[in-house]
Amino acid sequence: MRALATAILAALFGTIGAGAQTAPLTVRYDDGIPSLLSEYGYEFGVEITPPADAVDYLYTLAEAAPDRMRVVEYARSWEGRPLVYAVIARPETMERLDTVQSGLQQLADPAGLNAADRDRLIADLPAVVWLSYGVHGDEISSTDAGLRMAYHLLAARGDAVVDTILDNTIVIIDPTQNPDGRNRFVQSFRAARGLSPSEDRFTAEHDQPWPGGRFNHYLFDLNRDWFARTQPETRGRVDAIMDWRPVVVVDAHEMGGDSSYFFAPSAEPFNPNIVDSQRDAQALIGRNHGEWFDRLGYDYYTREVFDAFYPGYGDMWPTLQGAIAMTYEQASARGLEWRRRDGSLLTYADGVDRHFIASLSTAQVVAENRARFLRDFVAFRDSASTSTDGPQAVLLDIASNRWGAERMARNLAAQDIAVSRLAPGASACGASFEAGAFLVRFDQASGRLARTLMEATTDLPADFMREQERRRSEGLGHELYDVTAWSLPLMGNVDAVECRRTPAVDGQPVNAEMPIERIAGGGSAEWGYVVPWSDAGQAYLVAALAQEGVPMRTTNASFRIGDITYPRGSVVVPRHSAPDDLDNLITRLAAEIGARFDGMPSSWVDDGPNPGSDNFYPVHEPRVAMVWGDGVDPTSAGATRYVLERRFGIPVAVIRTGTISRANLDNYDVLILPEQRWGQLGSELGDGGRTAIQGFARGGGVVVGLGDATRWLADSEVAMMPAQRERAADSPREASASGEVIDGRILANREELRASETASGAMPDSSPGALARVEANPDVWMSAGYDRGAAALVTGSDIYAPVEMDDADTALRFAGPDDLVAGGYLWDDYAEQLAYKPFVLSRSYGSGQVVAFTQSPTTRAYLDGLDLLLLNAVILGPSRSRAFR
Repeated sequence: MRALATAILAALFGTIGAGAQTAPLTVRYDDGIPSLLSEYGYEFGVEITPPADAVDYLYTLAEAAPDRMRVVEYARSWEGRPLVYAVIARPETMERLDTVQSGLQQLADPAGLNAADRDRLIADLPAVVWLSYGVHGDEISSTDAGLRMAYHLLAARGDAVVDTILDNTIVIIDPTQNPDGRNRFVQSFRAARGLSPSEDRFTAEHDQPWPGGRFNHYLFDLNRDWFARTQPETRGRVDAIMDWRPVVVVDAHEMGGDSSYFFAPSAEPFNPNIVDSQRDAQALIGRNHGEWFDRLGYDYYTREVFDAFYPGYGDMWPTLQGAIAMTYEQASARGLEWRRRDGSLLTYADGVDRHFIASLSTAQVVAENRARFLRDFVAFRDSASTSTDGPQAVLLDIASNRWGAERMARNLAAQDIAVSRLAPGASACGASFEAGAFLVRFDQASGRLARTLMEATTDLPADFMREQERRRSEGLGHELYDVTAWSLPLMGNVDAVECRRTPAVDGQPVNAEMPIERIAGGGSAEWGYVVPWSDAGQAYLVAALAQEGVPMRTTNASFRIGDITYPRGSVVVPRHSAPDDLDNLITRLAAEIGARFDGMPSSWVDDGPNPGSDNFYPVHEPRVAMVWGDGVDPTSAGATRYVLERRFGIPVAVIRTGTISRANLDNYDVLILPEQRWGQLGSELGDGGRTAIQGFARGGGVVVGLGDATRWLADSEVAMMPAQRERAADSPREASASGEVIDGRILANREELRASETASGAMPDSSPGALARVEANPDVWMSAGYDRGAAALVTGSDIYAPVEMDDADTALRFAGPDDLVAGGYLWDDYAEQLAYKPFVLSRSYGSGQVVAFTQSPTTRAYLDGLDLLLLNAVILGPSRSRAFR
């Protein structure tokens, strides 16, 4: 098969030269180790290796050198592709891998070691270097560099650098972190390829069709998923890294083709949980890279753009576990050749060479400083467990969001963060917890990661933020690369209590694999059951029952049965119209989900509407469609689809924007509009798509717009939501400030100069990403389950003006200025203008409903606390339809 594949490539694209060796080193290689040329007919960097071939080649190398290399599959992608890493070491090291791993685990938990044991382990153990490639599937050169690195370590003979590396380290190579995305890129590249590679950046082989190869199957940016762990690729990788405890982790990327090469030291800002020894080690490695690059004539830069702040990066999560983790960025040919703006030619081989050299240099530095890296790793984890700075623990109140708190505790435990469960009625840190609590202590080896994930805000350096404010005042862009807030309790809508001292309470340890227990209320269920609308797990149970054909009803009014008050949105399940096996069905589903249900002896309620009231509405299985393709932001579409399908089991039919106009939307109850890509949703839908969506809503469908899809809903030609975006409050549009000739002005000072240079009618400065509190309107069905409020992630510049009550309902609005910012950094003028403005709007439209989220509730699928809000639209929304079924 390999010979056939090579022949096909040669026939299609010309002869592949056997002498096209791209490695920048003069090295004698062992003929007994198969090269890429011998296996696939091309040298490293001459062709783009597909993910399946990359994995097969690693297995081929392991077969040729089983005493020095082992391949381990650590996950499968959504599309069934294997994710593997290769372990490369001396034969004598490979023979004792189990002992080595055990020793590394002991170093990772140093509290149980005395000084002599630490010194003994450090003297005895190799350091692990983890080299990972291609987390973005269209950042292509790093995978072939990883294959080159594996071959070089096995085949090089008489090479002093390789000998030093193998004498002192174990090198782990993860060649394809995102095989689905890489496969998507390779297929589009091959489909567009002609007789010879095109260097023109505007040709089809460089211009990927939607969604591009960057993302995995569910269109996630896997380099933002590390602490959320939503994707199988990430979950497997987190487990694998914790199995090996590397002291250095490399995450190799690509960037724009007109750039050069970036390596550490990272840019500011640094997360305050990073210690000085980690920054010093970055500089040590960077200097060695500089020597290699200077010797070979490679351009590079450091300390710019790529920061070390957000803990969801592939370099930051390992850093907060004690490693020296770094992003490397190579200018991308996004194919085989790319003509730069300066006229020079960038080739795929150039990228492979530079990533290979940076990988080799990294392993060299660790090998030459093995003991130092191991000591620093131990010191990081030891000092985390003994730090007395700041809060010492966080308690998660289970009663505030039971299902969300249970899931959060398990997610933390899966990241080697110790979590314990306190019994109902426990008291600690000045608070009592009727339903119990989860305790997350920071005096543990993973305490720094726990701290940055659990605190409301991870502080940005004051001098860095002063500089950002200065830049804003001068009309320059800020230098924040990603969001400034990611507090899990805030994003999960779980109440958290910070403890100034570690509480002296005992609890039961949480295991990441523990199922969430169901709660079945006592009492008779002669009439049926009630499912309280209190968290997303409850909505999951309702969705699962609906899929089984169980008729149900919901109300936007609370009601009381005996001593229990059921909140608005709660769903009743009458027995008389249900399947005969209702009791077994609801018990089984609640156990699988971890949900709660109570029995209803009759339809009598002691307060509020009875189930037979017109205030109860029927609930059916929602049939959900989503606009998909050109004009849609891939990550928004993918995250929303993932949340509904994989978290709550609700299938989503995706319909391309160009097909909406002729699709039979009558087959669906809900149509979701994800966020836009480059503001092109309207142009891609066209007049036909607009008319079809309007007709769908008029006929009884629910249209849900996320984030800046609200702009389209509010467009004057669409007019499905009477919302208006605001310009910046401090830059009003002046009618006289236009035309060829305007009135003259005398400027008295620099402040007036700055005001004149600020564009009139400008939009608010874009928010890099902060968590803002939102408050519910209890009279609107869309806010069911949110009487306590929540936190929304605010990004971009969209702020919407208040909407008149006769035109639409504001289901949730942003809090007032004193309470608005829950976590992270929001510009003061932005925060002042955002206060009290709409977050969720809903209105009747014909026989249907239109719901608009002014900020997306599904970003990265890590805003778990807003899941119920999305389910309100998807499950409760169709119940408000006035269409005949």
